[in-house]
Amino acid sequence: MCALLTDFLQQDGIRPVIVGGLSVEVFTRNNYTTYDIDLICDGRDKIDALLTKELDFKKEGRSWYNEELEISIEIPDNFLEGNGDKVLLLELQSGRNIFVIGIEDIIIHRLESAVVSHPKNPEWADDYEWAERLYQIHKADQEIMDLDYLMKAANKAGVKSIIDEWLESE
Repeated sequence: MCALLTDFLQQDGIRPVIVGGLSVEVFTRNNYTTYDIDLICDGRDKIDALLTKELDFKKEGRSWYNEELEISIEIPDNFLEGNGDKVLLLELQSGRNIFVIGIEDIIIHRLESAVVSHPKNPEWADDYEWAERLYQIHKADQEIMDLDYLMKAANKAGVKSIIDEWLESE
């Protein structure tokens, strides 16, 4: 669905970027499962017209849902919280493309969520576990993860000490 939306939107120069749970699912090779699609992009009117008029989705707030397809799509924002230069273009087996937020920013967002939900013990949060898994899976892959950027972004977000602990335990 994301690849089809990407094809459709790119005709107008719009780049939808997968964020949220689906980005975690992509980078954990489907070990994480989500039931909705979160996209950051402009073009809400174009998406709304496609989904509601052509594909029978129902709109509620900033989300669209199709019961028959069991797909929920949300556009939480027009602007990416993270580095646009780190967004990855991935080619699917179908030959279609998707854009996914950089793994470093996913890790940061998950750690920020863990700290908010469990300030004294962020490691108790599921988001902490997924952030650590993402880090462990991709830490050696310099094509996917930029450790320098990760550490700078983590410092700025106030979660660098967590990643420092991971580094110390290696």
